[in-house]
Amino acid sequence: MNSRKKILIVAGNISHLDQFVIHGFFKELAETASIYLTLPEQDLGSERWIEMAAHLDGIFTEVLPYTYSARAKTAGYQLGAALTYRHRKLSKSYQVRILESLFGGFGLPIKLSSLQSLRIMFKNRGEIFKRIVHEFPAMARGTRLFFWIWSKFKTRQTNLGCSLGDTFKTVSADAVVILMQRQAGFVIAAIASGEKFQIPTILIPYKWDNASSKSPLIRTPTRMLVYNSAIKEVCAGLHKMSTAAVVAVGSVEIGKGKEVLLSGKSTVLPLIGATIDTSSASVWLACISSLTRADTLMTKFGSLQLVWRPYPTSDKKNLNFMREFVLQHPRIELDKDISVGASHRSSKVSFAEAKDAYFRYISLLESAPFVISEGTSVIVDARARGLAVIYPAFKQNAVVGSQWHRLNTSNHLKGLRETKGVFIAEDEEELKRLVVDFLENPRRIPPDNSGENIFVDERTYAQRVLDVIDDAIAEKSKQRD
Repeated sequence: MNSRKKILIVAGNISHLDQFVIHGFFKELAETASIYLTLPEQDLGSERWIEMAAHLDGIFTEVLPYTYSARAKTAGYQLGAALTYRHRKLSKSYQVRILESLFGGFGLPIKLSSLQSLRIMFKNRGEIFKRIVHEFPAMARGTRLFFWIWSKFKTRQTNLGCSLGDTFKTVSADAVVILMQRQAGFVIAAIASGEKFQIPTILIPYKWDNASSKSPLIRTPTRMLVYNSAIKEVCAGLHKMSTAAVVAVGSVEIGKGKEVLLSGKSTVLPLIGATIDTSSASVWLACISSLTRADTLMTKFGSLQLVWRPYPTSDKKNLNFMREFVLQHPRIELDKDISVGASHRSSKVSFAEAKDAYFRYISLLESAPFVISEGTSVIVDARARGLAVIYPAFKQNAVVGSQWHRLNTSNHLKGLRETKGVFIAEDEEELKRLVVDFLENPRRIPPDNSGENIFVDERTYAQRVLDVIDDAIAEKSKQRD
């Protein structure tokens, strides 16, 4: 094996590259290896790529296009949806996804057989019927006999509509790194091409929850890189992989971690929402608003800024609700990026705008005394910096899709109860008590660097990934011998 490895990076679209470019991941890989990149040919002709390429000058040995047809994309999506139903018994996370797709937004109690649930379902029977009709193809395709036949046809369709096999043959890399949000047509084709040419494939689900909350994989990569060791065994079971093949490496956005010192001028308190239906956060937001209007707290913390940063959306109904809510609660300010339906994770903005939005988000975090957040990746970002996180997950009258429901069912959230520096507020009184405590007694809580729930160690993210690549190449070399 040459001392300078050849690594091929496969992405399904340009936005998958954003955080890896912002954090210098490819640049660091290129210091010890020859890096090749392949993207769908339509993306390489876009203005966004031309803009991003200026930040990548001299990093990639070659950038190659591959064909990725609409049919292959659709087939990959359909396989993922069917697999969620096919393997729903393997994971509570999958069951919750299905429940939310059918019953989310109706305020249904978690106990679906209750009289109240039945009343709500009857009242909304028309909309629920539409959702069932929409989900029925995935349900049917996920049945045992149908899936066995249908999945073979769809898998072949993804491979025929995605020319990654030609790219693999041209580059002849030592290892392939696949960047994914969820299983997609290009992921299936990339893993299949790796098997064909006996090249190890390393799959990076680039957000902390993607490996365990999205659909199961239909093909098995050589390695899957996950955020922390708590979900290693979960992912091994979900994706039918050995625990040795699932490796905890943390997040590209964290790197070595950065514990932020507490500033005496910490006056911005971020309120982070995760749910797509932003109105579901109104109860705990109103609680914070009323608390900070109290005379005693106003005297002490009158300059405290409450910045609400819900999940980015361009949905008019959600945006209108956000704007109306902050008008009714003037103590709360809507994050400026979110107010225009954009963020650093948006694929609809330019790379420069995404990069600027990311650093505004980080600045918001690092200027905070602590964070109040629903079950979103900000918990990871905050804890890696030593910020305490208060998680409002109200137990009483919890409904399908609520934070309490997700906390107790989603694989990536279950470990939060044992995560140092994360405090679960099960009711409004506990939320108020925790907020007052951290306002009156500001403090940092160093992250637990065991890797169990929050992954921080002395290496950079790129170094951790390179270690896995070396291991996978050595293993594949032994198999060939």
